[in-house]
Amino acid sequence: MTTTLSALENQVTEAVERLSESVVSIDSVRVTRDFRYGLVPIEGKGSGLIIDRSGYVITNNHVIDESTRVQVHLKDGRTFLGEVVGSDASTDIAVIKVQADNLPAASLGDSEKLKVGQIALAIGNTLGLQGGPTVSMGVVSALGRPLPGTDFIFEGLIQTDTAINPGNSGGPLADIGGNVIGMNTAMIPFAQGVGFAIPVNTMKWVVQQILEKGRVIRPW
Repeated sequence: MTTTLSALENQVTEAVERLSESVVSIDSVRVTRDFRYGLVPIEGKGSGLIIDRSGYVITNNHVIDESTRVQVHLKDGRTFLGEVVGSDASTDIAVIKVQADNLPAASLGDSEKLKVGQIALAIGNTLGLQGGPTVSMGVVSALGRPLPGTDFIFEGLIQTDTAINPGNSGGPLADIGGNVIGMNTAMIPFAQGVGFAIPVNTMKWVVQQILEKGRVIRPW
């Protein structure tokens, strides 16, 4: 039993070490109008994931929506201004470009192969805490979950009991091998252990649409 637990621990730590190099923290600023103070800057924090060595980063649309300034902070301490290449509110996915090369891109898995009960790891900029990303571990609780949004219903989400908190949005949900299986996007604040992630295959499709066509084109 001790040997088995030690092997599991080694798998988890190796996966975290590898994947955390690709996880970034994101600071955003959007301007809102206050009836007393006029235009007021509102700061936001979230997470993101490097998906291409040439500087493409993905995050949640709600992390950068209506932002006038986006900063991307790498684990090695470097900070870059981010340009929003495109976004899709219906899936809550956005693509950002930073002017950097040879970045540590994450390994993307296949969400079609997921099974309920398998181990899941969440890595992200939890609560904007200083000192690097926060890691939590749980399982895939359910697949194909719908979740009501403000104007529409998100479909086909991964449900997990892995701890997802403010600041985790846009960060990866990964398997025990460190392969990204989803993007952490929401949690139920009045519940315990009920979080949701966008499947990685949805991420791949949206990113391809944005990079090739500038936006997501649907047949309806």
